[in-house]
Amino acid sequence: MHLRPATPQDAQAATDLLIAGDIAQVGEADYSLGDLQDEWAELDLDKDTRVVEDDAGAIVGVAHFRSSDVLAQVDPRREGEGFGTALLEWSERRARERGASTVRQGIGDRGASSRTLLQAHGYAPVRSFWRMVRPTQPQETADETGLRPIRPEDAPTLHAITNRAFAADSAYELKSQETWTRREFNGHDVDHGLSRTAPGQGYALVRTWQHDTLYVALLAVDPDHQGQGLGTRLLNAVFANANGKTVTLNVASDNPNAVKLYERAGMRQAWRVDDYLKALPD
Repeated sequence: MHLRPATPQDAQAATDLLIAGDIAQVGEADYSLGDLQDEWAELDLDKDTRVVEDDAGAIVGVAHFRSSDVLAQVDPRREGEGFGTALLEWSERRARERGASTVRQGIGDRGASSRTLLQAHGYAPVRSFWRMVRPTQPQETADETGLRPIRPEDAPTLHAITNRAFAADSAYELKSQETWTRREFNGHDVDHGLSRTAPGQGYALVRTWQHDTLYVALLAVDPDHQGQGLGTRLLNAVFANANGKTVTLNVASDNPNAVKLYERAGMRQAWRVDDYLKALPD
């Protein structure tokens, strides 16, 4: 076994491993090469990534940091050989070097072996996130009065709305305007034309995925405009412009208001990811 920093040439192999992990843990691919390239572009690859090679030189595991979280995966066919433990120990050492007091990983609802590994190393579940899904029909309509597609110049206003809307949510890591604009607003698969905003009040940021799927990466309403049905109107506008594609998003299961909003809009839970957290020693 050999651990080393990832290089750009490892990107496709790392993506393939992460997708294989998605399929094993949640039943479908939930990652792409573009996602990995966006995330690696923000990292010092030498310090914040690792790949594991077996004795034959094949890449069998990968891990990298996403803000304070760690995304790690071992080839599902090679579990139980110590690769996951090696990545886990590296991630905890690196998290301490980065000044973190905790380290967190997400495990899909079918990831029994990964769950067992984390629990054996002192991790405990702290929060769950549901993937909500709704098919749409080409003929759907919505009241879009006061709504419009997002424009490039909206970034500062939408960043401010995001920080206000998620200020009390411990699961959302607030970002600087520059970082948020680069990573969220201008992500590689963000579609400003399919996204919608009520200027100064709220917005739905949409990403276009393969397999005829739209992903609502962020749905945020300024606190001064919450409770007035704007979230529902933004979501319905996304449905109406999806042209028959499936619309999907993530929601924290302990956010009952958001869960109810999505369920009223006809969305259903497809699968779940549990966040596991460990406090690091001083």
